[in-house]
Amino acid sequence: MVCWDFNCITNVSERIGGKPPNFHAMEDFNDMIFSCNLHDIGFLGNGFTWNKGTMWKRLDRILFNDQWISSFQNTHIEHLTRTLSDHSPLLANMNNTSINTFQPFRFLNMWLLDDNFDNIVKSNWEAPLFPFDNVCGMTKFWFKLKRLKQKLA
Repeated sequence: MVCWDFNCITNVSERIGGKPPNFHAMEDFNDMIFSCNLHDIGFLGNGFTWNKGTMWKRLDRILFNDQWISSFQNTHIEHLTRTLSDHSPLLANMNNTSINTFQPFRFLNMWLLDDNFDNIVKSNWEAPLFPFDNVCGMTKFWFKLKRLKQKLA
């Protein structure tokens, strides 16, 4: 786990206001994350961790390696409310109690017998992931699958 004020963003959606973004710095930062085999698992809360006047950026983040993610599968990050600093505090919540009880998603044919099955899947998949709105890619897929599993159980 690496928690730091990296003073850099990974893409233009992580900023509002100020000078145009430094695309070379963003590319270098993304290359570093990739070459170190680190992952940004998303977050809950405000999308920006730093503010100065009308400029907002996500400069602070917590990155994880594969071993951490497999050991602490329930880890999630929260961007807390700023108080005295111009940076938001970050909180990493870890709950590894379910590691030994983890069960992969398994499709059960009996679900097809329920006339409402299609509607359950569709409404689950289209529903927002609040408070997980800021996740994307496989993390978003995982949250939706986890929620669907709970609805079908």
